[in-house]
Parts: sequence; C-alpha cells; structure tokens
Amino acid sequence: MRRIIAKLDAIESDPEASSLTAEDATQIRRQLAEGQSLVRETVDRLRQKQEESDLITRRKDELESRLSAVETEYEELLGTCHQFRFTMLADSSFRESHS
Repeated sequence: MRRIIAKLDAIESDPEASSLTAEDATQIRRQLAEGQSLVRETVDRLRQKQEESDLITRRKDELESRLSAVETEYEELLGTCHQFRFTMLADSSFRESHS
C-alpha cells in the first residue's frame, strides 16, 4: 500500500510520472473493501454497545425507582412501628398508674 501511495504522490506532483497498474488498482480495491468491512464491523459493535448501555441505564433507573419505593415503604413501616410502640407504652403506663 505504501508503494501505491508513493505512486499516487508522484502522479500528483508530476503528471508525466508512471500511472497505476491494473495490479495497483486491484490492490487498492481490495484494501478499500477491507477497510469498509472493518468500518461496518466497528459501527455494528458501537451500535451494539450503545444498545447495551441504554439497557443498563434503563435497568439502573428501574432499580433506583424500586429502591426509592422500598425506602418509602420502610420509612412508613418504621413510623407505624414507632406509633404502635408509643401506643403500647402509653397504654401500659396508663394501666399501671390506674391499678
């Protein structure tokens, strides 16, 4: 490929320089096709990684939402337990003072 690039540079700087051969053209086509294939594969991998990243982000958001709901339920349950305990203590104190 370097040989072909050198030829192309020579042709650009001196129009009377030797031209590319059929073999050069074939090699250029093959390498361009390989490069195009690599670009497609890279784009496909990037698209797949982006989809995976989006899925992970959605799952993270769902888990954070569920965690928030569980924390809220836990706080409500603690409040109910404290209220129940306070009621029980007050009730037993009332009974003891009136016995």
